[in-house]
Amino acid sequence: MTIFQSFILRLVIQGIYFVILARTFAPEKYGAYVGIVAIVSIFIPFASWGSEKVLIQNVSRNRRLFQEYWGAAILKTLIFGSIFTSIILIIYSFISIPNISIYVVFFIALANLIFLRLNDAVRDSFIAVGLLNYTAKTILLVSLNRFMASLSFIAFFDNPSILTWSILYFLATFASAIISTIILVKQVSYPKFELSKVKQDLLLGFSFAVGISAQNIYNDLDKSMLAKLSTLEATGIYGAAYHVLNVTLTPIQSLMLASFRNFFQKGASGIKGSFELCKKLLPMSLAYSLLAILGIVIFAPLLPKILGSEYGDSALALMWLSPTIFFRTMHGFAADTLTGANYQSVRSVTQVLVAIINGLLNFLLIPTFAWHGAIWATITSEFLLMVFLWGAVYKYSKQSA
Repeated sequence: MTIFQSFILRLVIQGIYFVILARTFAPEKYGAYVGIVAIVSIFIPFASWGSEKVLIQNVSRNRRLFQEYWGAAILKTLIFGSIFTSIILIIYSFISIPNISIYVVFFIALANLIFLRLNDAVRDSFIAVGLLNYTAKTILLVSLNRFMASLSFIAFFDNPSILTWSILYFLATFASAIISTIILVKQVSYPKFELSKVKQDLLLGFSFAVGISAQNIYNDLDKSMLAKLSTLEATGIYGAAYHVLNVTLTPIQSLMLASFRNFFQKGASGIKGSFELCKKLLPMSLAYSLLAILGIVIFAPLLPKILGSEYGDSALALMWLSPTIFFRTMHGFAADTLTGANYQSVRSVTQVLVAIINGLLNFLLIPTFAWHGAIWATITSEFLLMVFLWGAVYKYSKQSA
């Protein structure tokens, strides 16, 4: 199985359980759930302190380092994941979303900040050693388990609640982490645990974590702010459209994930090498992004027929969001070009700057324009990130030449 095939299968599976959840919960309840997931997602990169990306960078260049870097990734995830789960629960006890208990936040945080990150460490371990067929299986495993959880949710519970779903969501993610870890041990090796290694590469890991967190902020902050500053119904409408948008990005994400290791290998000699790889991958990806935008414009009106008439505005929201497919494709490859050539700090600073701009725009626009304001903030932020990152690639390429 290739990574692309696994992403396509995941796309189908996620689409089914997304429809199940959206139809089980009215837009208001679904909006509350989206808001909680968005809050937790902001902290996901720090839950592993960027250790899985450090693993790829080092092991892709020297496979003998695998055991110690996987062991360090597991230890860092357990330590930092627990810390940030505690921080989220403390914050939520003071600033909460109406009708969402702290137990919901606990199970979602535990699932995403510890067990999902452990699963991601396995996924990236397979990338680092070049076993992409097992990377594909690891990717699919999480979605498959969550799909089974969604079927159990509607089959065995007469009055399904967000708390019930959060528990099933946690159990599915926990099972994925255990199964994927067993597969990695059988196919590659055991991890090597040394507490002293937890302190290793903290600065580099922080740089990766900051960059990914900033990306999550401008991807998910709008949903959290909609839940707090607007209505849960608006959050549900926008969240449904955003989910479909993410589905259309699946082929691009699969290609970027499969090539991430190559960017480090090509960039070991400088940005010229990683940029050459970028120029090979970008044309095909941009062609797909334009086709995806056209497909959204044509098929978006069908969305209310699938999710229900109460999601009618989601079709309009999806069409407005569609240009971000092109922007994300452009800045995604620029970002990996910089990271592969050891310019991760430049990438991270740029992403943090855009995350701040995104937060300010959401704060200004959402109270007045609800989900329309969130869309304008997203499009502006994605465009600026594209311009800034390609400006950095141009600058450092010229310096290198």
